[in-house]
Amino acid sequence: MPRTSSLSVRAQALLLVPFALAFALLFGPARALAGPHDGLPRIDVSLPQETPRRAFDGFQEAARARDWNRAAHYLDLKAIPRANQAKEGPALARELAYVLDRKTIVDLGKLSDVPEGGGAGPAGTELVTTIPLEDEPVSISLTRVRFDDGVQRWIVSRTTVAMVPELWQAFGPSDWQERLPSSLQRVTLFGVAIWQWIGLLLSIGAAYALGIVFAALVLGALRRLARRTTTPWDDRMVEAARGPARLVVAVVALRSFMEALRFSAAVDLVGQRLSLSALVIGLTWLTMRALSLGASWLDARLPDGTVGDERAKGLRTQLEVLRRVFAVLSVLIGASVILMQFDFVRSVGVSLLASAGIAGVVVGLAAQKSLAGLIAGVQLSITQPMRIGDSVVIEGEFGTIEEINLTYVVVKIWDERRLIVPIGRFLDQPFQNWTKVDAQIHGAVLLYVDYATPIDAIRAEAQRLCAASDAWDGRTVSVQVTDVTDKAAAVRVLVSAKNGDDAVRLRCELREKLLAFLTGLEGGKYLVRTRNANV
Repeated sequence: MPRTSSLSVRAQALLLVPFALAFALLFGPARALAGPHDGLPRIDVSLPQETPRRAFDGFQEAARARDWNRAAHYLDLKAIPRANQAKEGPALARELAYVLDRKTIVDLGKLSDVPEGGGAGPAGTELVTTIPLEDEPVSISLTRVRFDDGVQRWIVSRTTVAMVPELWQAFGPSDWQERLPSSLQRVTLFGVAIWQWIGLLLSIGAAYALGIVFAALVLGALRRLARRTTTPWDDRMVEAARGPARLVVAVVALRSFMEALRFSAAVDLVGQRLSLSALVIGLTWLTMRALSLGASWLDARLPDGTVGDERAKGLRTQLEVLRRVFAVLSVLIGASVILMQFDFVRSVGVSLLASAGIAGVVVGLAAQKSLAGLIAGVQLSITQPMRIGDSVVIEGEFGTIEEINLTYVVVKIWDERRLIVPIGRFLDQPFQNWTKVDAQIHGAVLLYVDYATPIDAIRAEAQRLCAASDAWDGRTVSVQVTDVTDKAAAVRVLVSAKNGDDAVRLRCELREKLLAFLTGLEGGKYLVRTRNANV
């Protein structure tokens, strides 16, 4: 009997071994790892973890306050043994906050603010952002966890917490940064550490010096090559590129230096926008100078349009207008690239294009005159109703087209005043162009004489005067009686000149000298005034 009882007890003990192992497997590790925060020191405040937005905002607020124990309560530390949570939790929170601050900007408005969440991922999860790590995006996500008290709270997911060491290894501070005095790292100005301000100032100076040196070396080499050519225009282009080249090189160098300063994502975004804006300004500056220099180079190869070469005047007009058009387009494109960096401007532009509503109509009406002037300038350069150097009569004034802009035309009047005329005026209303086809022109002098005046004598005198004048081109001199009134006969002297200026001068000469001729002819009795006085 005793032997049988001993075997029975041993058999019963063996039967209990699987249950003991199962209990150890089920409850032993669970008690070792515990819950997400069982190993963390307790905090007295209630954390806002009801929704994804409030939970992540609470994590950021704790990080800004550098309260890493409180920030650790927003992490799922269930994969970390309870004994290690108090040490590793705050460290992981600090590392995650540092990486998020340097690599991304989280828009809290895009996170769900309802307890159930609203992300596109699996139920109970919310994607906050992604951070590229070796070309593979790392998801920063929140998960909804039920705690021991039965309350469900949103915390940073275990998968994200598991990736924090790798993110810290890739994007954490460098060795030389960690060796900086703590005072330089702790004290901030506008959210930027003092050591970063110092580094930024030194970087700006170094980038400026590098821009000067690099531009001097490259442009010096180009200048030596340009001197080997016979044309001076490549030398001028090299000189024109000096300022833009310095700016572009300095901006590129400054962006490289800023990478080493490890600014926050918000500050780095401002730096990127300012750098891109400076690059666009530099390239636009270079384009404007190239356009101006190219137009001058082409203009120098055109014959002088003031001596009757109408084709040269037309080409010069087209060249000037097109230069201004491309200059305006370059500025508009540059300004568009700069403004499209900002989400507000981009969204407004997309909304206007998509809706084409009242705002589009208002903007269109407001810009109607400016756009009409721009289009009129292009149309004028193509149709060329007048060109630079043409002699015109407009608004009752005789002058020469001196300058054609995109919105107005400058007319140099004979007395050296400048008449500013809207460019649409030349397209919408009639005006006289004395040199539209060629510069040759006819001019008339009207004389009112007595009926008995010897016309042949006036004709002979007019021919003699024209032959003696250098303003006459030798083509036409004609004397005709064009009208007879009850008091006098109208005699028209028609002459020709090679251009409008000579025509005006010749007419004035003939009017003066023919009047003197009639005054001396038989005592001036053929003048209308003398006849009326005798009556």
